[in-house]
Amino acid sequence: MSTEENKDLVQRYIATWNRGDLEGMAEFWAPDMVHHTRMGSHGFESVLTIVSDFMRAFPDLRFTIEDILADGDRVATRMTATGTHTGTYMGKEATGNKVSCSVFGVARVQDGKLVEHWGVTDELHLMEQVGLVPEEYLAAMA
Repeated sequence: MSTEENKDLVQRYIATWNRGDLEGMAEFWAPDMVHHTRMGSHGFESVLTIVSDFMRAFPDLRFTIEDILADGDRVATRMTATGTHTGTYMGKEATGNKVSCSVFGVARVQDGKLVEHWGVTDELHLMEQVGLVPEEYLAAMA
C-alpha cells in the first residue's frame, strides 16, 4: 500500500472509533496485532478489552486528528480526544465531567491491516479531569 493509502486506512479506523463501532474497529486489526503502551505490549484480545472498557467509561469519546504523517508502512498521528466520563474509569465512578487530552500514536500497516501500534495518551491530564489526580500535580509538571 502507498503512504496515502496507509493514511487513509488510519483515518477510516479513527472514524470507526468515533462512531463507537468496536466490531468495525477490530476489522482493521491483524489477528496478530500488537499494541505497545507504557504498561507493556498487548495482543488482539487484550486490546479488545482495553478499548471496550474505555468506550464504556467515555461512550461519546471522539478523536480529532490534528496532524497525520506517513512514511512507508508507518502512520503517525497527533490527536485531541474529547468525551464525557459517564462510566467507571480506573475505579472512579462516573463524574459526568467533560474531558480532553492529547493522544499520539504511530501505527504500522501491513496488507491493509494495523499490525502494530505505539500509543501515548496524556493520561495524567485525563486522570486530573475525572478527579483521580490533584490539579496541582499538573501545575508542578507544566
